[in-house]
Amino acid sequence: MQKCRKHPNNDYRKHISDSQNFITSRKLIHRIVELSNINRNDIVVEIGTGKGHLTEELCKKAGYVYSLEIDRRMYESAGARLSKYSNLQLICGDFLKYRLPVKGSYKIYANIPYFITTQIIGKLTSGTNMSTDIWLIMEKGAAKRYMGIPRETEKSLLLKVNWEMKIRYHFRREDFHPAPSVALKQAGLPHAHEDGLTLYVQWLCLFRCYQKFGR
Repeated sequence: MQKCRKHPNNDYRKHISDSQNFITSRKLIHRIVELSNINRNDIVVEIGTGKGHLTEELCKKAGYVYSLEIDRRMYESAGARLSKYSNLQLICGDFLKYRLPVKGSYKIYANIPYFITTQIIGKLTSGTNMSTDIWLIMEKGAAKRYMGIPRETEKSLLLKVNWEMKIRYHFRREDFHPAPSVALKQAGLPHAHEDGLTLYVQWLCLFRCYQKFGR
């Protein structure tokens, strides 16, 4: 099932598209979704459908999946690819404007754009009905800062009141398509040189953030 919402401006969408890298290895996708222990009793909200590779694996594991994609072309392509899954609702829109479930338990799984990491973490870790378990593919440096590594900050200490945080997987450059060096050059990041690909991938991890206290 598909649902399309009004798009934000083109510049915003372009930044998100430039910051996306897609995992295509079925073996790897299966492995990182298995780490989450998502099962048929779970409702999952995915941020960024992309090409639908992760979405498909989530549909195989979860009871129901809501997957948001801001790019209309990717949304339409994923819709055709994933049309056989009855436990999926694709939503074309901006996650930062999306209303998360107001009641009931749900989990988050996402390969998030690097340039809105702070906004996404802020939205996911505040509110009246937060997710019980958050799984994010994100920059390792950012993940460590939220964990208070190498030193605690006001933000890390506030998060630790209600959340446990761990890095569960460290990615390699061959895990992604297109190669992360493409994103480096498009984003104008400081490591965009011959070793940029290796350095960028060393920044990426699968980060878990889950509530200390059950609801």
